[in-house]
Amino acid sequence: MKARNMKFVSAGVAILAAQSALAFGPWQEKAPIGGVELSDGETRDQLDVRFDVIGRENAAKPYIVTRTKRLVVLFDHVRLAVNTNDLFVHWHPDTSLLPSRLVGRIGEILPERRKCGPWMVRGAFTSSFDVSHACPDWQSVLALGPKGLADRARSRRATAKTDEERLFLDCVAEVYDALVRECVRWADFAEAKGMREVAAVLRENAAHPPRTFREALQWALVYDRAQEAEGEDVRSQGLFDRLFIGFYRADLAAGRETRESAKQLVADWYTRFWTQQHPNNKNIAFGGYDAKGEPVWNELTELGFEVFRELGRINPKLTYRFGRKTPREQLEKVTRCLTEGKTSIVFACEETLGEMFRRRGKEPQDIADYVLVGCYEPGIGGREIVSSMAGDLNLAKPLEAVFNGGRAFDGERIGPMCDLPRDGEAFEREYLRQVRSAVTDMLALTRAAESRWYELNPAPLFSGSFRDCIERATDYSQGGCRYNSSGIDCVGLGTVADSLAAVCYLVDEQKLVTMAELGQILRSNWEGRETLRLKARRVAPKWGNNDDRVDQAARRVYAAVASSINAERNGHGGCYQAGFWSIFNDMRCGSRTAATPDGRRNGETLSRNNVATAGCGHEGASGVIHSNLKLNLADSPNGHILDIILPTSIVRNPTAAADIAAIISTYFEKGGQCLHLNCLDSKTLRDAQNHPERYADLQVRVCGWNVRWRDLSRAEQDHFIVTAEAQE
Repeated sequence: MKARNMKFVSAGVAILAAQSALAFGPWQEKAPIGGVELSDGETRDQLDVRFDVIGRENAAKPYIVTRTKRLVVLFDHVRLAVNTNDLFVHWHPDTSLLPSRLVGRIGEILPERRKCGPWMVRGAFTSSFDVSHACPDWQSVLALGPKGLADRARSRRATAKTDEERLFLDCVAEVYDALVRECVRWADFAEAKGMREVAAVLRENAAHPPRTFREALQWALVYDRAQEAEGEDVRSQGLFDRLFIGFYRADLAAGRETRESAKQLVADWYTRFWTQQHPNNKNIAFGGYDAKGEPVWNELTELGFEVFRELGRINPKLTYRFGRKTPREQLEKVTRCLTEGKTSIVFACEETLGEMFRRRGKEPQDIADYVLVGCYEPGIGGREIVSSMAGDLNLAKPLEAVFNGGRAFDGERIGPMCDLPRDGEAFEREYLRQVRSAVTDMLALTRAAESRWYELNPAPLFSGSFRDCIERATDYSQGGCRYNSSGIDCVGLGTVADSLAAVCYLVDEQKLVTMAELGQILRSNWEGRETLRLKARRVAPKWGNNDDRVDQAARRVYAAVASSINAERNGHGGCYQAGFWSIFNDMRCGSRTAATPDGRRNGETLSRNNVATAGCGHEGASGVIHSNLKLNLADSPNGHILDIILPTSIVRNPTAAADIAAIISTYFEKGGQCLHLNCLDSKTLRDAQNHPERYADLQVRVCGWNVRWRDLSRAEQDHFIVTAEAQE
């Protein structure tokens, strides 16, 4: 097998150094790093005009007809892109055109949503339906190809019982027929540019299911772009070492590929995701237990992590599933990446997540196929709609209501009326009542939006990937999948636990202030009371340090919030699921939250994920691990992440990979759920802040994704430095 073009590898370091900062917001239209050539086709404005005409002509029909015809027009007329140095095609412009119409559609169907304000309802929560965290049925996608998916829908139509079922199946067949034509168009353009091998693969994709490793990888990229053009972000590429191993082994047995040529394919496939510049990175999963309960580690697991280490990029990010039965030497091959600064990996515990899935009624044979969707949100690959950001709950906002009779300090009603509690115990009881009220309000608003999902965002292409949607002849937005979940992201657990402990410390134990005085001090944002604020900040017990005085409060809040959310039905045929993580919402929620009893000032960020408040984690990794283990992490079906910082002195040891593996294993053996790590020290970070040109390749784990240090804002860099200093 001849060596393939390796420009993408040799140029990787230079391109990485030139990569611009990634911002949240529409990212689909960024031209890939390295550039592309575009085929003939219609411009965005021309497509937009066509979309308007389709909308008018089909206004009286179910909205799935309009969505289908718009998607068909896009696949038939969008300009397609190639780069002659690449082994795959993967991108075309105007992917955001159809999704961008969703906002206007929400305004038409749910005008009451406008009362939600610019971001949060009363600063307490957000509420919507989530199309940004999706994982298709990759098994069906790869087993059938576009033509097979269209044929499956047509075959099912023969037994459909209602006009609605027949319409859904017709729409599925229509969009996949159009995707077949797009593959042919892309092949023609690639061939015109001298990319004969790429063109041949695309023609095979159009004609039948993938039969080779390269065909499977190429079709996965085409599908990925198509789904995102429909408007559902692909936030998991599935279990790579299970989905593709059959193609890989068949190619090696037939002599079509060697290990080295297949490795080049994987490297270019990873590179395509990197060049797309997704701000939160693309997630690819490995390992775990199979349906027989045996650990998975095969040739592609080995190859996947080998390529990841050699490329050293922030994107894609990898999920590694492991448990008690996983051989330690396999885990250490993964942790070796961390010792080299390649930290874009999240670790997931088989035992804890298995128990969580069983509690939620998931079938044992399905649990083997779970993935983490987006950052660390668990879901059954190919059988579950995760919708992991249907709502964001600001856990800290109800603290204001307790002090102010059910109102925020600005006077807006955010909870039920209440009297001012007399002591810390009564304060916690009232806080739990207020936060449960916030959950009730949030879920009611979210449920109302989800009940109109089919009118807002039917998805024939995405739904058509799922075997369950085809069997039920029902769109995913109507509950067509086996499991139809909605996730609620709970933000600021550490801030709340610290605040409850601070109330007990300041009011009950030290008697430094009365409850009424503390409330007034917080309204005044600690003005003139700096000494008291520092006592609250530095002396009162702090979450993340293995201190029961605060950890038990966190445990009670965690249990109460999780049970309030997990017991509720959602608006699309499933249940709500609590998750405890923040991503960037620690900053957003903090900006809408007044001063809190833990010494935090008005507008400052809340605690991130489930670690100590920045600057307050004095017991290092051990302290935050022990605090988290006091929680019942199987009660977080929407995910619970622990992110810890290890000192760089650890990674300098010759036994670093084994030492890190031991830390992760111990956490998981005692009930941990998901974990990711940074290996940093404050001295290095301060030098990198002052001399970014010396640290072009330094990457940090932000929340559920990695970024280059030089691309962080000054405030975000300071957050990492303060956190690292507290643990040194």
